[in-house]
Amino acid sequence: MKYKFQNLLFKVSHLQGAFLFLCFALSSLSASAQTVHQLTKAGDTKFSEGDFYASALYYKDALKKDEENAALNFKYAEALRMFNDYENASKAYREVTRLDKSNEFPLAYFWLGEMLRSTCDCKTNEAVRELRKFRAKYRKKDYYSAKCQQELEACAWVLDHQTPNDSVKIEHLGKEVNTEQSEFNAIHVFPDKLQFSALRNISADDKKEDYKVRIYNEPPTPQKIFMPNGANPEMHIGNGAYSPDSKDFFFTECESNGKTTSRCDIYLTKYENFKWQPAQKLSSAINNPSATNTQPSVGYDKEGNEVLFFASDRSGGQGGMDIWVSKKNADGTYGEAVNTGDVINTPGNEITPFYDINYHRLFFSSDWHYGFGAYDIFKTEGEYTNWMVPQNLMQPINTPQNDLYYSLALDNSKAYITSNRKGSYFIEAETCCNDIYAYVTNKKVQKSDSITTAKVDTAVAPVTPSTTSIEKTKTFIDEKIKNIKQKLPVRLYFHNDEPDARTMSDTTSLDYKESYEAYVALVSEYEREFAKGLKGEAKQKAEEQIESFFADKVDEGFHDLVAFASQLTDILQTGNKVEVTIKGYCSPLNFNQYNLRLGDRRVASLRNYFFHYRDGMLLPFIASGQLVLKNESFGEETAPSKISDSREDVRNSVYSPAAALERRVEIVDVLVR
Repeated sequence: MKYKFQNLLFKVSHLQGAFLFLCFALSSLSASAQTVHQLTKAGDTKFSEGDFYASALYYKDALKKDEENAALNFKYAEALRMFNDYENASKAYREVTRLDKSNEFPLAYFWLGEMLRSTCDCKTNEAVRELRKFRAKYRKKDYYSAKCQQELEACAWVLDHQTPNDSVKIEHLGKEVNTEQSEFNAIHVFPDKLQFSALRNISADDKKEDYKVRIYNEPPTPQKIFMPNGANPEMHIGNGAYSPDSKDFFFTECESNGKTTSRCDIYLTKYENFKWQPAQKLSSAINNPSATNTQPSVGYDKEGNEVLFFASDRSGGQGGMDIWVSKKNADGTYGEAVNTGDVINTPGNEITPFYDINYHRLFFSSDWHYGFGAYDIFKTEGEYTNWMVPQNLMQPINTPQNDLYYSLALDNSKAYITSNRKGSYFIEAETCCNDIYAYVTNKKVQKSDSITTAKVDTAVAPVTPSTTSIEKTKTFIDEKIKNIKQKLPVRLYFHNDEPDARTMSDTTSLDYKESYEAYVALVSEYEREFAKGLKGEAKQKAEEQIESFFADKVDEGFHDLVAFASQLTDILQTGNKVEVTIKGYCSPLNFNQYNLRLGDRRVASLRNYFFHYRDGMLLPFIASGQLVLKNESFGEETAPSKISDSREDVRNSVYSPAAALERRVEIVDVLVR
């Protein structure tokens, strides 16, 4: 979520914490003797080198001499964000929003919302306010505008999913594995040990610093660092993955570029004749020379063919880093990699794939799918380009911070994750650095004697639900029904004569999300037109009325819809039949027959929203009749008589909040059987 990154071994900000100590080796020239310009230039240099902590210290010293400088505050905030100091970054971005009178740094509102989201679920509503401000100030149609909309939807989802699963107990693995730097990518190896990657000082001389990513063995082991045969010691080496028979070992080599990494490629070493053979770089089918190729994981397709999953930012993807897959050929080579498709991949970043061979599930992390903040871990089932809608693993597995590198023990009894959640070790900034965590899954499977990875060979006998289990299910359903009814009515608003203006059609191909996004893009037009001809305090009041309408009605309505759809899905998945009643309304600007058709189109747009929700998740319920969408439409007879219907008076008939309130659909009732 933090930013659209390019060529990385793993997210750049994962490396930040490992370099925090470098700030203590700054120039011997004291900060007090340097000018603002000198300090800022030094900060810029460190930033360009990827030493974000040192950069932040320079900017901080410069701000002591020029604290009202908006540009300098923005640089300071950016440096803090880049090494995951969410708390201080949010304070710095807020200072930018206070100082930036000319809207020179609209992204400050975006990143402030992001940092608040990444700090704590308790700041979700505050994050929503800042993201709405960003959307009102930012006019471009690009990644940030799309991401802002996605984040607003995710916030609505978070507010509906804040109850953690108390049965899952997350364990920090402690100092045998974790340090104040970053540890990641835990691999369970036979019989009961871990290998993992970490960025540490590998110099034999305590007075020298040579920080590299390496693969480590959990102590006590005779060989602390596992260096694959033939790996280049000048490179960062990490992201290990074994084949199911443990005879193939994949890893990533990344070029070093200052304090960060640049291009990465995947290598393979084979265990033959009782030793590991020299590693070979995989072909261009996997290692695209113009992109980063990293985080390998071995899986299978439905026919039992071995495939290799990995993350890459090559062209042809959905945006940012994507999950790709390649089928292993009979001769041991790999076919051309294909993108796993837009059900998994998004305009954001999808990384750290892991395939569970026992239950045939793919796990990965995403900064775009609905989550609690930063990266969340998701699971899905399928193969190649055909996948089920990813499911969030929920709290406490996921947090507002980064949650990555999901993996499982050989017998599925334990899961491992990488996270910079609060409670991780750190030098500065409690969310700066990644540690490895684990939890018991309660899904242990039998091991096969032939290979070290577990196989499920026999069916499990069905279990009759206990009385307690039935009671828990009933309580869950009752709570969901109570929550969804509390949201009623869900009111959703439209621009004049939308969707599909100037037609007598009673249906539309648009869904409500599209109409909503087009509507909120008109907020400036509404402010201008409703305040036209007014001056001074009257003009300001008119503009505030419009701003309040869009924030409290239009935005709030859409967020209620996202939460409603989520609750609706939960109820349907328990097997209940649900009937939803929708009503459409219009302002009195046109004749009644036209308005009735327009109301029908508005209802149709909401029906389309449910059809398209999360890539068609609700369609099977609709097709089976388990979800019934009833609709009614009302024309102008329901609008108050004081609402203007004059075409010449567009200020009051189109742009006034009073008229806008009548252009809506409502979800008015939910019947659960």
